[in-house]
Amino acid sequence: MDSNIPTSVKGAPGAGHNVRASISKEVSTANPTGVQPRQSNKKFDNCVTKFAFATKTGYSPKNPNKTNQDSFLVLPHLGEYRRTHFFAVADGHGVNGKLVSEFVKSTLAKEVESNIKYTFDQAKINQRVVDSTEVKEQLDKSFHAVTNGLYKNSGINLRFSGSTCVSVLIVGNKVFCANVGDSRATLARKKEIAGTGQSKIVGIPLNRDHKADEPDEQARILGAGGRVAAYRDMQGNPLGPARVWHLHEDIPGLAMSRSFGDQAAAEVGVNANPEITEMNLVESDKFMILASDGVWEFISNDQAVNIVLPHYNNNSAEKAAEALIREAMKRWQEEDTSIDDITCIIIFLNI
Repeated sequence: MDSNIPTSVKGAPGAGHNVRASISKEVSTANPTGVQPRQSNKKFDNCVTKFAFATKTGYSPKNPNKTNQDSFLVLPHLGEYRRTHFFAVADGHGVNGKLVSEFVKSTLAKEVESNIKYTFDQAKINQRVVDSTEVKEQLDKSFHAVTNGLYKNSGINLRFSGSTCVSVLIVGNKVFCANVGDSRATLARKKEIAGTGQSKIVGIPLNRDHKADEPDEQARILGAGGRVAAYRDMQGNPLGPARVWHLHEDIPGLAMSRSFGDQAAAEVGVNANPEITEMNLVESDKFMILASDGVWEFISNDQAVNIVLPHYNNNSAEKAAEALIREAMKRWQEEDTSIDDITCIIIFLNI
């Protein structure tokens, strides 16, 4: 479904037995006011043409009526700044994971809108250009405000519950990706194949997954008195990802090195400090994908791009989001008896 873009679009993930029954929506960012735009330098144009989001509740044999613990956030046109947009996906886990991801979503929305708008307002008043350092500082400030609020104001039992969050802030032709955890943002970019005269669309990750066995992440956890190890089978062989544990207790077994909440893991070095990257968008950039690890568990960056690409060519962001969710579900059914919650945001670009 296409529509003129509102000030903000927010959706709580819903349950359903197929993708259509889950939340999915497409929003066009083209000329939202109906006023004919004036010609301008390309780098000051609105690079986002439309976006869509979709989510699907997972399945657990032990809990067939499970709640979707993913949340997502879309804030197009922050304040009156037509070329500034913020998108985020939060993946909750643990008993209170849904509460944590919803708190991350709602608090981050307020903090980012307030902090980024203030930065641009002050720059406008003082007739200066906002630099990248300021933007990163405000994103960092917003993420830390979420952590402070979780512990001081949320009332949520965070002992064994938490949430990831991957986000992108698009400002003109720049994208800033702030990430905590193992959700991911990927940029689809057209690249020339050396020596062939041909090109292909590839997936470029905008963030790294915060895994416990990443050398710098593991060093921090070990330095805080924790240990990093995967589950083991009866023969002692590792099963699944590396996890964070207390040194002398088999808790919490968290499969990531950064997360909001997760108090037991925070005692041994897990934190919610966002890792923030910056990239210039170029003419060969086509679209972005933000998704929880329900998508990325069995789908690579390039595979996700190839799933979305036909729908990008047909200018349907909604069908792209639905196709990615559907394929992720199919992969889970082929590989596992359970299905993780699956959420994605697809953002079409015109640089």
